[in-house]
Amino acid sequence: MAVILINTFIVPEAQEAEFLRNWKATTEVFKKRPGFIETHLHRNTGVGNATFRFINYAKWESADAWRSNHDDYKPSEYNVPGVVGHPAIYEIIVDVIGDNPPSPVTGAALAA
Repeated sequence: MAVILINTFIVPEAQEAEFLRNWKATTEVFKKRPGFIETHLHRNTGVGNATFRFINYAKWESADAWRSNHDDYKPSEYNVPGVVGHPAIYEIIVDVIGDNPPSPVTGAALAA
């Protein structure tokens, strides 16, 4: 069963560009590894709690796949001064889909 890594990051504003470069380098390593499915990095908009500047949401085939890959390669974003990550593995227990999903974007809408 696939699991979800949610990693919340404290990143000093002055270190944002370096953090992003390192996060992207880490994804280049992990996306080629067995067990990796996908990842999505989110930036805090400043609306609400701004403690965590970034949140990484990644899907792995299993907790063991995530663990073994992270034992083999320490993500380089942790080498950026002031960056603190809080990774944890979660399993999905409830899915809720809205009654009014947005309409798909068409090519004509993109050109407008």
